[in-house]
Amino acid sequence: MNKFESIVETVKKEALKLKDIEKDKAVAKQVCVDLKNEVLKLKELNADKFKNAFNSYFVEYLTKNYLTFDGRVSRRQYWMFVLFFVLVGFIIGLIGGIIPILSIFSLLYTLALVVPSVGLGIRRLHDLGLSGWFLLIALIPYVGSLFLVILFSIPGENKANEYGDK
Repeated sequence: MNKFESIVETVKKEALKLKDIEKDKAVAKQVCVDLKNEVLKLKELNADKFKNAFNSYFVEYLTKNYLTFDGRVSRRQYWMFVLFFVLVGFIIGLIGGIIPILSIFSLLYTLALVVPSVGLGIRRLHDLGLSGWFLLIALIPYVGSLFLVILFSIPGENKANEYGDK
């Protein structure tokens, strides 16, 4: 192959890359449009809805079901609790990072919510018709926790099971 043919081949390869770039630009443009739509939806979320959700899924659960290990909890209830658990933990951790003397509150928060989190996980497994002992799968390195996340993500049984009514 002479030098001219080599240059032509290089130009053809670069032209093919440009076609891919145009395709990538179209995909990126669509992603931007989708993100813009999601941001607009988030703007519709008002403080009252957030406050009500926080109170019903987090505060109410902690005050009424702190030591509850029997019964069932829906997928939505479980993941909303996890969302607020993480948000509150992030805020406490952020404050602890800014003011080091307050970093102990992050540890206390985590320790205080171990028992209700385990109870919630057991109740979520009950909703799937599984024993609470399945929570011990998390002790298997790497795959155990991933398996639990998958279990917690699937819908529960729509009928009564041995752990309670739907």
